[in-house]
Amino acid sequence: MNARKFKIAASFAAATLALSGCNAGNAETPTQHPSKETSASPSKASQSPTPTPSNTNEYKPASAAGPAENVPIPKMPADAKEYSEEGAAAFTKYYFDLVNYSIETNDADPLKKVTTKDCIVCGVSIIDEATEAKKVGKWQVGGKHHPKILDSYITGDKLAAVTVEYTADRAKIYLGANDLSAELDELEPTTVAIGVSFDQRWQVYEIVGSE
Repeated sequence: MNARKFKIAASFAAATLALSGCNAGNAETPTQHPSKETSASPSKASQSPTPTPSNTNEYKPASAAGPAENVPIPKMPADAKEYSEEGAAAFTKYYFDLVNYSIETNDADPLKKVTTKDCIVCGVSIIDEATEAKKVGKWQVGGKHHPKILDSYITGDKLAAVTVEYTADRAKIYLGANDLSAELDELEPTTVAIGVSFDQRWQVYEIVGSE
Protein backbone atom coordinates (compact mmCIF):
# COMPACT_ATOMS: atom_id res chain seq x y z
CA MET A 1 0.00 0.00 0.00
CA ASN A 2 1.30 3.49 -0.86
CA ALA A 3 2.37 5.63 2.07
CA ARG A 4 -0.38 8.03 3.14
CA LYS A 5 -1.04 10.48 5.94
CA PHE A 6 -3.76 9.56 8.38
CA LYS A 7 -5.95 11.34 10.88
CA ILE A 8 -8.26 10.11 13.64
CA ALA A 9 -11.43 8.71 12.08
CA ALA A 10 -14.17 9.82 14.43
CA SER A 11 -16.76 9.03 11.76
CA PHE A 12 -16.13 5.35 12.45
CA ALA A 13 -18.21 5.69 15.61
CA ALA A 14 -20.98 7.90 14.22
CA ALA A 15 -23.56 5.18 14.64
CA THR A 16 -22.72 3.35 17.84
CA LEU A 17 -25.63 3.91 20.23
CA ALA A 18 -27.92 1.09 21.36
CA LEU A 19 -29.25 -0.58 24.48
CA SER A 20 -29.25 -4.24 25.40
CA GLY A 21 -32.66 -5.87 25.57
CA CYS A 22 -34.02 -7.74 28.56
CA ASN A 23 -35.38 -11.27 28.30
CA ALA A 24 -38.95 -11.76 29.44
CA GLY A 25 -39.88 -15.22 30.63
CA ASN A 26 -43.28 -16.76 29.99
CA ALA A 27 -44.84 -19.11 32.50
CA GLU A 28 -46.29 -22.36 31.22
CA THR A 29 -50.00 -22.91 31.73
CA PRO A 30 -50.39 -26.23 33.56
CA THR A 31 -52.40 -28.93 31.82
CA GLN A 32 -55.58 -29.68 33.71
CA HIS A 33 -56.73 -33.31 33.95
CA PRO A 34 -60.40 -34.24 34.42
CA SER A 35 -61.37 -35.80 37.76
CA LYS A 36 -61.73 -39.58 37.79
CA GLU A 37 -65.09 -39.16 39.50
CA THR A 38 -66.56 -37.33 36.55
CA SER A 39 -69.02 -39.62 34.81
CA ALA A 40 -68.96 -37.91 31.45
CA SER A 41 -65.93 -36.81 29.49
CA PRO A 42 -66.04 -33.26 28.10
CA SER A 43 -66.61 -32.97 24.37
CA LYS A 44 -63.71 -32.22 22.07
CA ALA A 45 -65.26 -28.87 21.25
CA SER A 46 -65.11 -27.80 24.88
CA GLN A 47 -61.49 -28.76 25.35
CA SER A 48 -58.90 -25.99 24.92
CA PRO A 49 -55.43 -26.91 23.70
CA THR A 50 -52.60 -26.28 26.13
CA PRO A 51 -50.83 -23.08 25.00
CA THR A 52 -47.26 -23.55 23.82
CA PRO A 53 -44.83 -21.24 25.62
CA SER A 54 -42.99 -18.83 23.31
CA ASN A 55 -39.24 -19.12 22.83
CA THR A 56 -37.86 -16.45 25.18
CA ASN A 57 -34.39 -16.83 23.64
CA GLU A 58 -35.54 -15.83 20.17
CA TYR A 59 -33.71 -12.89 18.61
CA LYS A 60 -35.79 -9.73 18.38
CA PRO A 61 -34.43 -6.72 16.48
CA ALA A 62 -34.70 -3.22 17.87
CA SER A 63 -37.69 -1.09 16.93
CA ALA A 64 -39.35 2.15 17.96
CA ALA A 65 -41.15 0.16 20.65
CA GLY A 66 -38.03 -1.14 22.36
CA PRO A 67 -34.40 -2.28 22.13
CA ALA A 68 -33.14 -5.49 20.57
CA GLU A 69 -33.39 -8.68 22.59
CA ASN A 70 -31.30 -11.85 22.67
CA VAL A 71 -28.68 -10.60 20.22
CA PRO A 72 -26.13 -13.40 19.64
CA ILE A 73 -22.52 -12.55 20.41
CA PRO A 74 -20.38 -12.91 17.26
CA LYS A 75 -17.92 -15.80 17.36
CA MET A 76 -14.36 -15.32 16.19
CA PRO A 77 -13.63 -17.42 13.08
CA ALA A 78 -10.64 -19.74 13.14
CA ASP A 79 -8.69 -17.81 10.49
CA ALA A 80 -8.99 -14.61 12.58
CA LYS A 81 -6.73 -16.28 15.18
CA GLU A 82 -3.82 -16.75 12.79
CA TYR A 83 -0.74 -14.52 12.72
CA SER A 84 -0.70 -13.65 9.04
CA GLU A 85 -1.94 -10.94 6.70
CA GLU A 86 -5.00 -13.04 6.00
CA GLY A 87 -5.53 -13.55 9.73
CA ALA A 88 -5.35 -9.80 10.39
CA ALA A 89 -7.93 -9.18 7.68
CA ALA A 90 -10.28 -11.85 9.05
CA PHE A 91 -9.89 -10.45 12.54
CA THR A 92 -10.75 -6.94 11.32
CA LYS A 93 -13.97 -8.19 9.76
CA TYR A 94 -14.76 -9.88 13.07
CA TYR A 95 -14.06 -6.59 14.87
CA PHE A 96 -16.74 -4.91 12.76
CA ASP A 97 -19.10 -7.72 13.76
CA LEU A 98 -18.45 -6.76 17.39
CA VAL A 99 -19.06 -3.09 16.56
CA ASN A 100 -22.44 -4.04 15.10
CA TYR A 101 -23.14 -6.12 18.20
CA SER A 102 -22.42 -3.14 20.44
CA ILE A 103 -24.73 -1.01 18.31
CA GLU A 104 -27.61 -3.38 18.99
CA THR A 105 -26.89 -4.13 22.64
CA ASN A 106 -24.59 -1.47 24.14
CA ASP A 107 -22.64 -4.42 25.51
CA ALA A 108 -19.06 -3.28 24.97
CA ASP A 109 -17.40 -6.14 26.86
CA PRO A 110 -16.61 -8.25 23.76
CA LEU A 111 -14.97 -5.20 22.15
CA LYS A 112 -12.92 -4.47 25.25
CA LYS A 113 -11.40 -7.96 25.10
CA VAL A 114 -9.94 -7.34 21.64
CA THR A 115 -9.05 -3.64 22.01
CA THR A 116 -5.97 -2.14 23.65
CA LYS A 117 -6.12 1.01 25.77
CA ASP A 118 -3.97 2.73 23.14
CA CYS A 119 -6.92 2.95 20.74
CA ILE A 120 -8.44 6.36 21.49
CA VAL A 121 -11.23 6.09 18.90
CA CYS A 122 -12.18 2.63 20.13
CA GLY A 123 -12.36 3.70 23.75
CA VAL A 124 -13.82 7.19 23.62
CA SER A 125 -16.02 7.04 20.53
CA ILE A 126 -17.21 3.42 20.59
CA ILE A 127 -16.84 1.67 23.94
CA ASP A 128 -17.49 4.66 26.20
CA GLU A 129 -20.38 5.87 24.03
CA ALA A 130 -22.06 2.48 24.23
CA THR A 131 -21.61 2.32 28.00
CA GLU A 132 -23.03 5.81 28.50
CA ALA A 133 -26.00 5.16 26.20
CA LYS A 134 -26.83 2.07 28.22
CA LYS A 135 -26.83 4.08 31.45
CA VAL A 136 -29.31 6.66 30.15
CA GLY A 137 -31.54 4.10 28.46
CA LYS A 138 -30.96 4.89 24.80
CA TRP A 139 -31.22 2.33 22.04
CA GLN A 140 -30.64 2.42 18.32
CA VAL A 141 -32.55 1.06 15.34
CA GLY A 142 -30.37 0.49 12.27
CA GLY A 143 -26.85 1.80 11.79
CA LYS A 144 -25.26 -1.50 10.84
CA HIS A 145 -21.69 -1.23 9.50
CA HIS A 146 -20.69 -2.98 6.26
CA PRO A 147 -16.90 -3.39 5.93
CA LYS A 148 -14.89 -4.22 2.82
CA ILE A 149 -11.24 -5.18 3.27
CA LEU A 150 -9.04 -3.35 0.77
CA ASP A 151 -5.64 -4.66 1.86
CA SER A 152 -3.77 -6.17 4.78
CA TYR A 153 -0.05 -6.35 5.44
CA ILE A 154 2.43 -7.04 8.21
CA THR A 155 4.08 -3.77 9.29
CA GLY A 156 6.50 -5.02 11.92
CA ASP A 157 7.10 -7.57 14.62
CA LYS A 158 3.63 -8.81 15.63
CA LEU A 159 2.00 -5.77 13.99
CA ALA A 160 -0.27 -5.40 10.97
CA ALA A 161 -2.32 -2.74 9.22
CA VAL A 162 -5.64 -3.42 7.53
CA THR A 163 -7.27 -0.88 5.21
CA VAL A 164 -11.05 -0.99 5.27
CA GLU A 165 -13.76 0.78 3.32
CA TYR A 166 -17.08 0.69 5.14
CA THR A 167 -20.57 2.13 5.05
CA ALA A 168 -23.29 2.33 7.69
CA ASP A 169 -27.05 2.18 7.37
CA ARG A 170 -29.41 4.96 8.40
CA ALA A 171 -30.27 4.87 12.09
CA LYS A 172 -32.70 6.23 14.64
CA ILE A 173 -31.97 6.66 18.34
CA TYR A 174 -34.72 6.36 20.94
CA LEU A 175 -34.92 7.46 24.58
CA GLY A 176 -38.10 5.49 25.21
CA ALA A 177 -40.92 3.75 23.37
CA ASN A 178 -41.63 5.87 20.26
CA ASP A 179 -39.55 8.69 21.79
CA LEU A 180 -37.23 9.56 18.92
CA SER A 181 -34.08 11.37 20.06
CA ALA A 182 -32.00 11.62 16.88
CA GLU A 183 -31.60 10.35 13.35
CA LEU A 184 -28.34 9.43 11.62
CA ASP A 185 -27.97 9.56 7.86
CA GLU A 186 -26.56 6.70 5.84
CA LEU A 187 -22.77 6.84 5.97
CA GLU A 188 -21.10 7.04 2.58
CA PRO A 189 -18.07 4.82 1.85
CA THR A 190 -15.36 5.76 4.34
CA THR A 191 -11.79 4.46 4.36
CA VAL A 192 -9.88 3.79 7.57
CA ALA A 193 -6.69 1.99 8.52
CA ILE A 194 -6.95 -0.44 11.42
CA GLY A 195 -3.74 -1.05 13.36
CA VAL A 196 -3.67 -4.47 15.01
CA SER A 197 -1.11 -6.17 17.23
CA PHE A 198 -0.64 -9.87 17.93
CA ASP A 199 0.11 -11.40 21.32
CA GLN A 200 -1.43 -14.88 21.22
CA ARG A 201 -4.40 -13.14 19.58
CA TRP A 202 -5.08 -9.99 17.54
CA GLN A 203 -6.13 -6.74 19.19
CA VAL A 204 -6.94 -3.33 17.73
CA TYR A 205 -4.61 -0.58 18.94
CA GLU A 206 -5.42 2.22 16.48
CA ILE A 207 -8.04 3.40 14.01
CA VAL A 208 -7.07 6.21 11.63
CA GLY A 209 -8.62 7.64 8.47
CA SER A 210 -7.10 8.89 5.22
CA GLU A 211 -6.84 12.61 4.53
